[in-house]
Amino acid sequence: MLSDKVLAENLDRIDYYTLLGVARDAPLAQIRDAFHKFAIRFHPDQHIDDGETQQRVLKVFKRGSEGYRVLLDPVLRARYDAAIARGESRLSPDAERTKVVGEAKVGSVADQALPPDVQPLYTQIADSLRRGDVKNAKAFMMLLGRKSNHPKVQALAREVLEAEQNLLRRR
Repeated sequence: MLSDKVLAENLDRIDYYTLLGVARDAPLAQIRDAFHKFAIRFHPDQHIDDGETQQRVLKVFKRGSEGYRVLLDPVLRARYDAAIARGESRLSPDAERTKVVGEAKVGSVADQALPPDVQPLYTQIADSLRRGDVKNAKAFMMLLGRKSNHPKVQALAREVLEAEQNLLRRR
């Protein structure tokens, strides 16, 4: 286990998976458990006696929280996995805030309401991705068929494709 000092000094080279101590194919429940342990160890309130240590753990804790947020979201996680493949250790703030839909950037794809008949399948796809079940996510995506012209569904479809490609690369 790396010390807070080593982690703080190397944050720009450590990916979210390594920081939280989980495998790249870790299911959502394992990521939650890992973050809970991480938070207990690195929360700044645990180090109030030493100002220098508190500042170091604050840096580490912020980065771990960022990683936790990204890894819990199937869209951001797939995007992050693609960023890792490019040699990046963090997901850019722009990648978190915007999604590319066709040629136009949409500020928040998540804010766009889905038709009621699409919502259940969309939820199944997102849940499957969160669990790391790419095969199931792809199957649900195929069930959507022609209903998948909604920008939110198209964005998720791209993430399913990215997750499938990442899975193939790991084999």
